[in-house]
Amino acid sequence: MIRRAFALALLFVGPFTLEYKWRPPVVLPPVSQVEKDAAQAAEEIEARKRTDHRIRENEGDPSRRPDLDPDVTQGVQSHGHDLLRR
Repeated sequence: MIRRAFALALLFVGPFTLEYKWRPPVVLPPVSQVEKDAAQAAEEIEARKRTDHRIRENEGDPSRRPDLDPDVTQGVQSHGHDLLRR
């Protein structure tokens, strides 16, 4: 069944032609430009790392979360108990 449909489709479509389009060859940049780009990219990455390091130094201790302070958790729990009693 599928073969018949395929054969009928080929009859209506006609012959297939393959065309090759010529494209000019790829031109690579000079080696010195590639080295300059790589050096610039490495400098930018190092600058980002230094900036991130400074930001982390200036921020507080991330392991201590203020929302988990005992006063906060006890206050939330006491309000929760009051709501259950109503």
